[in-house]
Formats: sequence, structure tokens, C-alpha cells
Amino acid sequence: MKIKTYIAVLFFAAVTAFQVNAQSKIGYTNVEFVLAYMPEFKAMQKQLETYQSQLAKRLKVKDDYVKQKYQEYLSRKEQGAPEVELKGLEEELLKLDQEVQKLASRSEEELVGKQQTLLEPVLKKLQDAIDGIAAEKSYDYILNQTTSAGVSTILFGPEEADITSELFTKLGMKMPSE
Repeated sequence: MKIKTYIAVLFFAAVTAFQVNAQSKIGYTNVEFVLAYMPEFKAMQKQLETYQSQLAKRLKVKDDYVKQKYQEYLSRKEQGAPEVELKGLEEELLKLDQEVQKLASRSEEELVGKQQTLLEPVLKKLQDAIDGIAAEKSYDYILNQTTSAGVSTILFGPEEADITSELFTKLGMKMPSE
């Protein structure tokens, strides 16, 4: 229901914009499509994968240590260790488990931060190219053909308003034939 409402609002806004300024020149492109072919984006993805792997290794070391301590606890329990000793080991295991959870959460935050840092210059380059085409071709608006939710905001548009191939050229890339 929310998606339908969102689409209706977008459609209403688009219709209103067209009615208010019928002389506007509007272009569109599929930003996600262009982004996927940018060499900088591909390099960024590789850097992120490497960084994520490093974070995962760090987390695995800590997790393996907790598993080792748990095995020691089970072994001590099986050997009939005194309740006081087992209680101390349980507390240590709980503390270690909390540390692993905190490390996992911190790793996720670090990964998101790294992604934002690496993505910023790529998006700036893309935006600069879009701005350049808009200025060169006197576009008042350039719309994104799709949203991150996969819902198309441009349901139909004249082919001459699609700036995707110009965007590839402006970015110094070859337009894929797909």
C-alpha cells in the first residue's frame, strides 16, 4: 500500500510540475545502470570487499577464541569442576560474547562509513557529468529513471530525452550494448 501511495505522489508531483512549467526541458537517465559500469565504482567495490574481508577476519579471530573458551568450559564442566569455577567461566563467556557482538556492530558501522567515504567521489563525478550535460543541452530537469527501491519514476519518456548514452560519453566510457 505504501508503494502505491508513493508512486501516486510521484505521479501527481510530476504532473503538477509539467502543468506549472510546460516549457521545461526534461531529460532522464538510469543512474544505477551508469554507476554499475563506472570503473571507479568497480574499483570501490573491490576496495570494499577487501575491507569487509579484513573486518570479517578480525571478527572470526575473536569468535574462534570464544568458541575455544566455550569448549574449555564444557570440558571443565564434564570433569566436575566446582560450581564457583564454572560460574566464573560462564561470566567470562558472557563478557566475551558481548565483546563479539560489539565488534560485529562496530565492524558493520565501519564498513558503512568506508562505503560512504569511497562512494562520495564516484557520485560527485557522476553528478558533475549530469550537471554538465544539463548545462550543455539546456535541460531544466534530469530525472532518475529508477529509484533504489526498483520502482520506476519514469514510466514513459521520449527516447531523445534519455541522456544515458551522452552520460557514458561524458564519463569517457563505452555504452554497453545490452
